[in-house]
Amino acid sequence: MSQSQRHYVISIMSRDHVGIIHEVSKVLQNLDGNIADVRQSVLCGYFTMILLASFPSSVTRRDIERKLAEADAHSECVLEATVCEADEATMALSAPRPENIYVLTASGADRVGIVAVVSGFCMKHRINILDLSTAISNGDYVMILLVDLNQHVSINAVRTDLQFFCPRNRIEGSAPASRYIQSCQRNQFTAALALERIFPC
Repeated sequence: MSQSQRHYVISIMSRDHVGIIHEVSKVLQNLDGNIADVRQSVLCGYFTMILLASFPSSVTRRDIERKLAEADAHSECVLEATVCEADEATMALSAPRPENIYVLTASGADRVGIVAVVSGFCMKHRINILDLSTAISNGDYVMILLVDLNQHVSINAVRTDLQFFCPRNRIEGSAPASRYIQSCQRNQFTAALALERIFPC
């Protein structure tokens, strides 16, 4: 692949059925596209995927859209596709240092606002959320966040702020147990927050 490349971010959504990844990846292969990174999940029966792929400079966004539209016409269900050319300056930014990547977990009784509260804490402390997964089990809402602390000066400061996170939100707190930073309760909402380094020293 000696010729210059263009990079595109492609998102796909469809009702879930067997073969979607093959349908999309075959289109990209036929355009000499090289898939660099993929995030894919099924949410309540809906297939969602976002990927980054590089193509020969001769392949345009319209070419990709046209071929994906052809795949949609032959697919079992409608494939909704969006294609955007990736910003080279953004891609050139340094990747997060592994030693500053942590897993933040939050769990508690399902209620409106859990995601907003936890993500608000991250935004306030310049903690970048790299990946977020949620699930509901037996009435409990569980969040698992992969976070980047490169823009925060001290992990100890984050831990200290987490200890006061619940009281600052007028949530009655109790002492932490084991590896958990804080347990707290608000209007029958119990949340547990833990911050763990993903790559041990």
